[in-house]
Amino acid sequence: MDVAIRAAAPTDVASIRDVAKRAWKAAHEPIVGTDAMESFLSEYYDAESFQARIDCDETILDVAVEGGTVVGYILASPNADDETTFDLSSIYVTRMRWGEGIGQQLLDHVERRVREHGGERIQLGVMAENDRAVRFYEAADYRQDGEFHDEHLGVPGYTYVKTV
Repeated sequence: MDVAIRAAAPTDVASIRDVAKRAWKAAHEPIVGTDAMESFLSEYYDAESFQARIDCDETILDVAVEGGTVVGYILASPNADDETTFDLSSIYVTRMRWGEGIGQQLLDHVERRVREHGGERIQLGVMAENDRAVRFYEAADYRQDGEFHDEHLGVPGYTYVKTV
């Protein structure tokens, strides 16, 4: 199913936060627990942070919209140490729409946008126990490039990269 993908607008912030909260909870709460999930969401998914990302010309914050409703979003920004690398911070789709290809459309979209911004590579981190995300990125030709331990959430993870 094709959805329209466009740059996020300030009026999308509440919808983006809702998608993030619901999808993050479905994907990560079983791994990190309720307390860590709620703490993480309140610290990193607040309205002001999303608004600042919308206002930043270098950041890619785009939404997937269907019938006027935000059903997913993707967020990537230039890496502070390497201007040709973009960090994919988040990609979430409304839980009831998982498996419909919206995530892949968003990922294909951000890869094009990164190239338009002069980027050559995308990197991201994923929780090691998030099997669904691991399969998603590996199916999209991202390769595991390392491991890390998320001190805030107390979980191991993998770093993935792809040349775009």
